[in-house]
Amino acid sequence: MSTLWVLLILFLYLASLFLVALWGEGRGRTLAQSAHAYAFSLAVYATAWTFFGSVGRAATEGMGFLSIYLGPTLVLLLWPLLHGRLLQLARTHRLTSWADFLFLRYGPGPLGSLVAGFLVVGLLPYLALQLKAIAQGFLFLSGGRAPLVDVALPTALLLALFAILFGTRHLDPSEKHPGLVLAVAFESWVKLLAFLLVGGVVLWQLENPFPQAQEDPRLRPLLLPHEGLSGHLAWVSLVLLSGLAFLFLPRQFHVSVVENANPHHLRLAAWLFPLYLLLINLPVLPLALWGRLLLPQENPDLYVLALPLEFVSPALALLAFLGGVSAATAMVIVESLALSILISNHLLSPLLLRRKALGSLLVGRRISILLVMLLAYLYFRLAGEAYALVAMGLISFVAVAQLAPASLLGLFWRGATPQGALAGLLGGMLVWAYTLFLPALARSGWLPPSFLEGPHPLLHPEGLLGIQGLDPVTHGFLASLGVNLALAVGVSLFTRKGRIPVGRTGELTELTALVERVLGPEVGKAFREEALGLTGPQAVALAESWLSASLGPATARLLLLSATREAPEAPSPFEALLEEAARESREVRAYARALEEAKRELSEAYERLKALDQAKDEILAAVSHELKTPLTAVRALAEILEANPDLEEEERRRFTALLAKEAARLSRLVEEVLAYTRLQAGVPLARSPTDLKALAEEALALVEPLAREKGIAMECQLAGVQALTDRDRVLQVLLNLLHNALRHARSRVRLELACTGREALFRIQDDGPGVPEEARALVFEPFQSFSGGTGLGLFLARRLVEGLGGRIWLENEGGAVFAFTLPLEVAHENPGGGR
Repeated sequence: MSTLWVLLILFLYLASLFLVALWGEGRGRTLAQSAHAYAFSLAVYATAWTFFGSVGRAATEGMGFLSIYLGPTLVLLLWPLLHGRLLQLARTHRLTSWADFLFLRYGPGPLGSLVAGFLVVGLLPYLALQLKAIAQGFLFLSGGRAPLVDVALPTALLLALFAILFGTRHLDPSEKHPGLVLAVAFESWVKLLAFLLVGGVVLWQLENPFPQAQEDPRLRPLLLPHEGLSGHLAWVSLVLLSGLAFLFLPRQFHVSVVENANPHHLRLAAWLFPLYLLLINLPVLPLALWGRLLLPQENPDLYVLALPLEFVSPALALLAFLGGVSAATAMVIVESLALSILISNHLLSPLLLRRKALGSLLVGRRISILLVMLLAYLYFRLAGEAYALVAMGLISFVAVAQLAPASLLGLFWRGATPQGALAGLLGGMLVWAYTLFLPALARSGWLPPSFLEGPHPLLHPEGLLGIQGLDPVTHGFLASLGVNLALAVGVSLFTRKGRIPVGRTGELTELTALVERVLGPEVGKAFREEALGLTGPQAVALAESWLSASLGPATARLLLLSATREAPEAPSPFEALLEEAARESREVRAYARALEEAKRELSEAYERLKALDQAKDEILAAVSHELKTPLTAVRALAEILEANPDLEEEERRRFTALLAKEAARLSRLVEEVLAYTRLQAGVPLARSPTDLKALAEEALALVEPLAREKGIAMECQLAGVQALTDRDRVLQVLLNLLHNALRHARSRVRLELACTGREALFRIQDDGPGVPEEARALVFEPFQSFSGGTGLGLFLARRLVEGLGGRIWLENEGGAVFAFTLPLEVAHENPGGGR
């Protein structure tokens, strides 16, 4: 098969993962957060080990391969007890890994950093396994020819890019990543369907292999259970090891706890995931037997590719390769993301805090993903060639299992101490390194072969204390876990738990400022809303959980030292009652202040209503009085004209002129009352660009007939001014002031318009007697008339001008001079006017 063709298919598949993840971030978010997507995302447990390595292990070990899948199935029986409790803890304290739980359970110390560093080293073989599976399958399909570039390296870089894009968009690693979950669930379907299709087509073409296997003495043991103590011990050990790995693998914690959108999804996963494991393991043994029968010289890990390629079709082999790629990539993406969070929370955050560089934490997390992938690639090149796929994975399984004693004891036994957890973890890590990790390097040629013999027969790396007959993985697992558990329990029994750490308390304002400074204003606002009503210690606990999710528990606790203080260690019931009484007293005082404020506002509103009611009465009385005079005159004049049809023409014209005059007076009264009503109702302004000079000329033209009748000369001096204002209201102000001037003028009225910087200035001057000194203070008040009328004209002028954003005043000069200003542009408006 063409190398370039296989390479193209590989990268097209990886590109499809990006598309699925993008869809999950958008329109597919609902599907990504469903119970089925959650259940299938748990199948990230089934890696290239399952797709390629299980067949290889079954070809050499027989039914023993099933133990790797029985462990997780049995663990799911404990989910109501174990996983439900873990989910509750994770939601309350925003946990992102078992290392966070250890910090929460045992307090500050080296445990978190130790676990983070150890898991990075311990999981390198497992990550390298996935890269090896992809590279091995690629070389096999391309006819063993080396590609133009090492396919494992660009694959590792592409998967690192995927994890960075869809897993580290924000600082908070406890956030949900629906695109990532949907991509993992999609890959779970791809590897399951591909594996079942490959197995089904191979069996359909080659028929049932079991009758031939039973007749072949080399293959008959593969169909029988393990015999002897060592066989049974290996079986039980692998079941226990796989169950612990399923619980403590960082990627499993991430998909089952961090990405869990609803605790009720566990019910579906509890039976759907075991069913998935059953289905994906159905073709394993038949493929392994046909591989042994037909391809005895071939690498057993490649039977899944070799059988379709040799006996079916290259297309089916290519499908098998894509299934293996999907199994490997899902694991690599989630595991690298989970490890980057571990590195960030427990290694990078404390270091960046000391250097006051927390702002670069997100960049550090992204670099961590890239470094993890490069280290996995380096391990694959250095040590991966010496091991089968399953053997590489089991080394990492044993490393992950070292978290079990400290974590499970901490979860269910109050007597577990930090000293015991640390001693157990250190002991287990050292034994794991001595019995499994270093021997792997020795077999790869990176350590002297003599290391495998040990310095003494009792210190043989694969046979401590002279134990013989166990395979290296079973021996390393039992030895390391036994030492770990013994030290954890023993040291805990002989060490005091120590004084319970003193709780912390603090003020909500300071805690909010800290959260806002570290995580941003939006997060600070959300924290304040959630913390309202909490006590000091409760608010501190909430702040710690929010900061821990983004920065890690150690860094969060260090940051909180600056914004909190020690709380009373154990308040007595009497003190608790006092605190409760004090809290209630504060609430009562706050309620009383709120009531007092409400009372004051109600009192002010009542006074305003009284004033409005009084104004209403005054205007009704004034309007009734003012309307009565012109209405009486109009009625009398109309009756005279009706009763005397034979009046002389000159007399009739005089009566008609009087009638028109009184009607005009009546019209002005009605207009003033309507204007007053509109102001009280707060009708909004209608601003538009206005030529004030043209508007002033229009006002002069409207009052010209009245001026001519009175024999008064109208003068003007108008500058060209443009303003953004309400044209009709300005016109009404000018008419009110001009009518007022004409009412008092002897011989002339002058209107001036000028521009004074950012304002337009109007001045209306008459040569009348002027405003008496005692009346100046009341001239703009409503119903204050000194020469007849309603007294609303100047009041309306003041309200309109102030509503337009200007000022109006009476100048101290000969006659009466009223001036007012208007802003040329407005940034704020007051539709109703006011003082």
